Amino acid sequence: MSPESFVTADEVAQHLKIRRRQVLQMARENAIPAHPICFGRRRRTWRCKLPAIDQAIAVMPGAREIASRTIATGSPRSRKEQSNG
Repeated sequence: MSPESFVTADEVAQHLKIRRRQVLQMARENAIPAHPICFGRRRRTWRCKLPAIDQAIAVMPGAREIASRTIATGSPRSRKEQSNG
């Protein structure tokens, strides 16, 4: 049995089929188990373990629906760019 390796937010996003920004937001809100690795005062790089993420998502009610709804609506900036005003 080999130890589980830590993965980046990009790899978690690809695994969950959501945007990287959503992964970072979920990590900051402690919705998923993630570990910050600090570089400087304000910048943080997050690392996660995929089995722990899968467990957290499995017990989180409506997690997939929330993620798919956010992807469908997009960010506030993209909605503004799509508007006619």
